[in-house]
Amino acid sequence: MIVIAVTGGVACGKSTAALKLREALPSGRVRSFDADFAVKQLMEEQAVLEAIQNIDGKSLEHLANGEIDKEKLRKRVFDNSEYRERLEDVLHPLVLDQASQFCDHSRSVADVVLMEIPLLYEVEFPLARDLDLVVAASGKTQRTRLQNERQLDRELADSIIASQLPVEEKIDRGDIVVWNDGSREVLDNQIQNIAARCLPFLN
Repeated sequence: MIVIAVTGGVACGKSTAALKLREALPSGRVRSFDADFAVKQLMEEQAVLEAIQNIDGKSLEHLANGEIDKEKLRKRVFDNSEYRERLEDVLHPLVLDQASQFCDHSRSVADVVLMEIPLLYEVEFPLARDLDLVVAASGKTQRTRLQNERQLDRELADSIIASQLPVEEKIDRGDIVVWNDGSREVLDNQIQNIAARCLPFLN
């Protein structure tokens, strides 16, 4: 089984690249894990909500009708690095546990496992893998996508980009790089090339 970690900068198209790679590989032989989706599910669990409430007194302000007010929480996370670290201390061990179990369970049913981990390098996520696939784009493209596609203001977009390692550093650390700063056709061609390089290991 080949484990490929998919990472990169915010708004660089990690999820799109991971989906396209899964579709380009033989059907039924690939499994995918999305750390962002895992976090979303965790934040609907009562025990996790209680742990977030216990970070500090202000955490209660992020709750509305027993659910997280994602807009308020996101703003605070990127305005306050200390709070972000304490929130990550709650969530990251749980995500790591899910990721490890997913890989273990996939060994008997998959040839390729795609692990989408946005903060792979920022938190030195201890994931055992064979390759790191970095999806990258220019800072200008990241900012434009955050503003146009996610409807974030310029200040918040810049804060989110600044909270991550520079894309250049991620490129240096990756084994394979997809440069997603252009058209979907260009992205498709890169993904097809990567899939072709994986095929010999699946025979």
